[in-house]
Formats: sequence, structure tokens, C-alpha cells
Amino acid sequence: MEKIAVIDLGSNTFHLFIVEVGLGGTFRTLYRQREFTRLSQGGIDHILPERSEAGLETLRMFRQKLDEYGVTKIRAIGTAALRNASNRQEFIAKAGNILNTEVEVIDGFREADYIYKGITLLDKFHTGTHLIMDIGGGSTEFILIKEGEKFWSSSFILGVGVLQNLFHHTDPISDSELTALNRHISTTLEDMMPVVAAHLPQSLAGASGSFEVLQSMTGESISDHDVSVISPDRFMALAEAVIHATEAERLLMKGMPAERVKLIVVGMALKKAVFDLVKPKQIIVSPYALKEGVLREMMTS
Repeated sequence: MEKIAVIDLGSNTFHLFIVEVGLGGTFRTLYRQREFTRLSQGGIDHILPERSEAGLETLRMFRQKLDEYGVTKIRAIGTAALRNASNRQEFIAKAGNILNTEVEVIDGFREADYIYKGITLLDKFHTGTHLIMDIGGGSTEFILIKEGEKFWSSSFILGVGVLQNLFHHTDPISDSELTALNRHISTTLEDMMPVVAAHLPQSLAGASGSFEVLQSMTGESISDHDVSVISPDRFMALAEAVIHATEAERLLMKGMPAERVKLIVVGMALKKAVFDLVKPKQIIVSPYALKEGVLREMMTS
């Protein structure tokens, strides 16, 4: 059976996803790896030399795994940092040489489309109205799904790397920083709110790392193939605790990965701000996102 891989070159993390393709559009996961490369650490306008080298070293590790598993088809997808950085072409060329494949840098709307294609592999999103939120290091994508169909989508420069650089400079975050952050989020999302008001999504569904932290902190087991549901009360309690904690306190919190400690404050504040704007009945954490959407396209092309 054919073995194929998707590499997601995100602004905060790089992901490697290797599967074996079966009959009828099915697949079996062979290997997953996530590395925190933090390309957006200095902002998405320029990749710092040390972040560039960390990213390239990660891709060298990925290349070894691709060879080890005998992967015959690869797609490498670049997102916000590789869309915006002034020195992106240098990194993209080096990355392509390491992987022996072209790095496809996609715009925010195509990114949202892949997230939609990935998340709707799950039955949960075939009924009802859901607002999907995928928080990256450079951008955050939103997709409104009604009865399994994409009704609206957009991409905003609200990634955790960007928000950290702009608003979180004290420990813990100050009231004035938090106020400025919330004002910035509300202003940025003004165009989304009429869509939300018209369609009233019953859930805010999160894909990718920042929501996985929320899931981990609840004590829920993380599944590769099923969603988790978190109540509003549980979410609000965790959000408040994380946002107002010091870095040392966050490091000791149950279910908090050490590599997420620095960026989780703005990530949680972003989720809370969106929750307050949307007022959903539940939070859903999806294990599927962009990688699975790209994989879905690869299996049908």
C-alpha cells in the first residue's frame, strides 16, 4: 500500500504526518511528529537566524523519517510566517532542498479550506452549526460550517506569536496589556461578527495545538480520531487561571506542556475573547485540521 506524508510548516510548530493509504479513501496513521520551531518568535515579518536553523534542523529529522518509512509522495505546506517574512525565499529554498520537494506556501483562505476539509472527516461536524477556530503562530483561521458545508471562512493575523510580541511583555500579563489585547482582537474580528450573529453557531470548535492544551488541562484523553467536548464553565475557569498566572505558576499546572508555557496566555486570551463574542453552548476540540485536509486532497487526486 502507498505511504504518503504531509509536512505542515507552521509559524510556531512543524508537523510530520505519515500514513498508509487503504481502500475507499481510508488511511492508517503510521507516524506523527511535532516540533516547536517558533519561526514567528521575532514576528512574522522576518525569520530570525536561530529560528531558521531550528526549522531546517527539524526538516532534516523529518527527512530521515520519510526515508525510514519509505514514503513515496510528500506535500510540504507553508503558512503565515512563510507568507510574510522578508527572508522567506531563502528558507523555502533550503527547506525544499532538504525535503527534495517543493514547499507550497498557501494563502489564508486556502489554509482555511484545508482545515475545513480535514475537520469534516469527522462525523461530528456533519450536523449543526459550528465555528471552527485554528490558532497558529502567525494567523488564526475561522470557518463557519452548517450541516457539514462550509458557509464562510476567513484568516486573520491573530497568531499567538504575533500577539505575544505585541501584547505580552510582563509576568503575569498586566491588566493594561490584557485590555489592549482584547480590544485588538475585537477590532480585528469586526467583519466576522455579522456572520456569527446571523447564524448563531452552537459550538466553538478548535483545531491544533492551543486547543489541545485546553483538552490536556481538563484531564481528557487526546484521541487521534475523535473529538472532545468541554463545557463553558470548565473552559472559563481554566482560561482565567492560565491568563492571570505567572510563567512559573503555569509551568506547574496539570496538563500544561512546558513548550506551551510562554505562548499559552495570549492563546487562551484569544480563545476567551472569541468565546465571549460568540457565546457558544460548548467547546469542541478536534484532532483533525490542515494536515488531514491536505491528506484528503492527496488521496483523491
